[in-house]
Amino acid sequence: MSKQRFLELTDRLVAEGDRLVAEPEWNLFRLWLLNSDELLERVWGRMDRYHLAWLNVGRDSAPPGSQLDDAGVQRFVSDVARAKLAVLRTMRDTVARQGWTLLSEDAPERPADDPDADEEAT
Repeated sequence: MSKQRFLELTDRLVAEGDRLVAEPEWNLFRLWLLNSDELLERVWGRMDRYHLAWLNVGRDSAPPGSQLDDAGVQRFVSDVARAKLAVLRTMRDTVARQGWTLLSEDAPERPADDPDADEEAT
């Protein structure tokens, strides 16, 4: 994946996450969480070692395993989305400023009539 593509995908996920914080919706949240995990895993590696930090994110005062009411679900979605947005923004900022070894540098765009463009493609 190129650096530019990572930044574009991250920007999209950040915009979607901001919408979830403003208007929490469970099914969209689940999809967003899967998509953001997939992107981060592709670029940074498996996130299993970080999941312990997530155990208390979005934890309500209700006992573990209890059902959340609608307001509780909305708080949970907003809290977890805010935390994940912080991670996405941090990763995006790092890649934008410093790059990342697992991302290719974006090749400069060349005009279609550039004779050297064909040589680089082969």
